[in-house]
Amino acid sequence: MNIALIHDWLRVNAGSEKVVSEILSMYKEEQIDLYTLFNKLNADENQEILQGAPCHTSWMQYVPYINKIYKVLLPLMPFAIQHLKVKDAEIYISSSHAIAKGFKHPKHQLHICYCHTPMRYAWYLNEDYLENFSGFKLWLIRKILPFIRRWDLKSATQVHYFIANSKHIQQQIKAIYQRDAVVIYPPVKTTKFVLNNNPRQAFYLAVGRFVPYKKMDIIINAFKQMPDKKLVLIGDGYDRKNIKKLIYQIPNIIWLGYQHDDELILYMQNAQACIFAAKEDFGIMCVEAQSTGTPVLALNYGGYRETVIDGTTGYFFEEQTAVAIQKVVMKFEQAPLVNHLVISQHAARFSASHFKQSFQQFVSEQFALFKKQS
Repeated sequence: MNIALIHDWLRVNAGSEKVVSEILSMYKEEQIDLYTLFNKLNADENQEILQGAPCHTSWMQYVPYINKIYKVLLPLMPFAIQHLKVKDAEIYISSSHAIAKGFKHPKHQLHICYCHTPMRYAWYLNEDYLENFSGFKLWLIRKILPFIRRWDLKSATQVHYFIANSKHIQQQIKAIYQRDAVVIYPPVKTTKFVLNNNPRQAFYLAVGRFVPYKKMDIIINAFKQMPDKKLVLIGDGYDRKNIKKLIYQIPNIIWLGYQHDDELILYMQNAQACIFAAKEDFGIMCVEAQSTGTPVLALNYGGYRETVIDGTTGYFFEEQTAVAIQKVVMKFEQAPLVNHLVISQHAARFSASHFKQSFQQFVSEQFALFKKQS
């Protein structure tokens, strides 16, 4: 079978990249090529994600500092993805959180979109992203947004079948694109993020990229007001200068920078709880933490509502504020969740093997139906 997989861009090894890696893995015996606007992963990340599959990029690959300025170039991305030269294939699979589904392909060939989210910049949470811009840049982006929305709606009509990464995104696809979608949860490496049944150490853990929408700042501000509680931060990103200022001379907050999975897993396995304050559509790291048996303190939003059992595998807090996080930490201190086996068993339903089985079955069934109808 000849398959083309189209993904928005490759910057970091995050949630959508884990989906790409799993798709490449499950079809490695087939003729599968990956297409993306640009690939700026390091050598180890390329090895882990691509697994030797051919990766084709657009002219954006050669734009200086594209890894830092890509958001500014968002208005050009519809043009870039439409001119990405994608091979003739029997099945086209797009892995899309922005523009990937808008590539050009023959109408008589099957296109299945695994939708991580409709374009956040255009439809919802856009204020969280726009707060990074001001002045002329902000004015220009607001002027361009109506065009981006029209293009995004049109590109959705090129998709034959949508897969949503959560019920939350299934609802967004219906509301924005007026399309139905099946839900197939993303793959979590539950065999790698393994259970630790031992008593936890006296620290809380916050993991994620240092970008504004992850709301690391409010977690930090919460623990500034709780000097007797230790917080460990793992991650990096363009917001690091602000984070460094916030934690300067705060002895109960430790920043470890980026850590490889092996180190990350050790910290997850030993934390009292992991804290997640971002508005996530699914939130793979939240499930990874639960897979190790560690409870989570998560914002009552989006995919967390589908992956966390309040009072059993974690506790919810209602607002993205330092006060809300302080309250949920106090709640956890008064009623800790220590049945690590139950927490880990719950996470197993989101395993990579479940993803692989569901995804392959869906693609196979829709391909057979599409050929029959053609």
